[in-house]
Amino acid sequence: MLLRTFNSSRPYTKLASSLLLAGLIAGCTSGCSKGSDSTTSSEHNHDHEDTEIESSGVLALFNSDTNSIDMLNIDDQQVLNSFALSGSAPRLYTSPEGRYAVSIQRSDNLVSFFDSGLYSEDHGDHLHDYQDTPSDTGITLNGIAPTHYSVFDEQGVIFNDGADGTVSSFALISDEVLTGNDTIASLELDNRMHGVAKLINDKLFVTYRDLSVTETTLPEQVERYSFDGTNFTLDTRYSEGCPGLHGAGANENYLVFGCSDGVLSINIGDASYTATHSANPASFAEGARIGSVYGHHEVDELIGTVGAHGSSTRNLFRLAPGTVEVISEFALPENDTAITQGFTHSGEIFYALSQDGELHFYHSADWLLSHTLPLISNDQLSLERGESPLVVASKADEALYVLNPNTNQVHIVNATSGSLVTTIELAFNATSIAWLGLTSAHEHEH
Repeated sequence: MLLRTFNSSRPYTKLASSLLLAGLIAGCTSGCSKGSDSTTSSEHNHDHEDTEIESSGVLALFNSDTNSIDMLNIDDQQVLNSFALSGSAPRLYTSPEGRYAVSIQRSDNLVSFFDSGLYSEDHGDHLHDYQDTPSDTGITLNGIAPTHYSVFDEQGVIFNDGADGTVSSFALISDEVLTGNDTIASLELDNRMHGVAKLINDKLFVTYRDLSVTETTLPEQVERYSFDGTNFTLDTRYSEGCPGLHGAGANENYLVFGCSDGVLSINIGDASYTATHSANPASFAEGARIGSVYGHHEVDELIGTVGAHGSSTRNLFRLAPGTVEVISEFALPENDTAITQGFTHSGEIFYALSQDGELHFYHSADWLLSHTLPLISNDQLSLERGESPLVVASKADEALYVLNPNTNQVHIVNATSGSLVTTIELAFNATSIAWLGLTSAHEHEH
């Protein structure tokens, strides 16, 4: 384990590629090994006549009946493969470029990765699509209490909260690293915290909680590191505070953190990466705060959510760093609150599923409402934890996939037209969902 020293007058460097935190990366010596049922791209000998695959993708669904992750082909609605899990129900996410399902089991200190079988290879004069049977990569991470997972461009960061006697840490992942079975860069921090990290280009922004803070595990500052692919070098610890920090999101110009008293915005388009704290507006009720932040590369403003702790619905606010009014209300029709929200793949549309089961679509260029789709009736809607609907966006087009655990249905929605395409009736109880597949970034040139 690397020893850490700190001198406030000069930066320090930590090795990342050789850093295998004790117990963090299971079964790794010079890189993580894959299970025997996984196939690397170099082992394929496909016919090169057809280079493009028309596929809507695969849905990774947690089947709570069998405690497994089921891979469902969206086009024919057939389960392609199923992977048994041990332990608690996972939260499922999409890897940065869409090929892998990221399964996070916080209480089991376990992160696993499952291959959708859909990917593209660069063959020089063209990109070649492949569609194999989904598989378990065999790659696992064993950081303590993995919680927040964030993505920016082609990089993802898994933040491990740690526990009493164990400091927080994070691990960087990418589709390239997972496919190549490369060493996963990781870093231990000074303290345990309920934190978050985000890698933006070659800068790693991560939360910081001073050892003197004992009344909460929420951080109150942000550190910035330079990352050269091997080493993390501390650039600065921002003096601008962010008490009770929770939630982070970024667009092309700003990285925004939610604070108990406002937001902390870091200008990532500025070479000096300056930070500015903006206070909550006077209209905020006592105790109200931005708790989650949603951003997109192509959208100038971000969206923050405000809600009571433990509540399954949130009020929405527009976040406009660098302007006079940084935080302003974003009201849904009839002042409804949102169950879940986000941007479509292109960023042109922002969606919000409100507490009455209606899905609202907004043009992100001007925040005008374009469509409202009555999607889930009141008698089929539950706001209980684990039963409320989940929405994931395709990385290939403007499709949304709405899982209603209360009815075991997946509604496929066209966000451009604001219309329901079809509904998949699941033959099992599902409580988590992730979209996987070929992304629109894989444009074919012939």
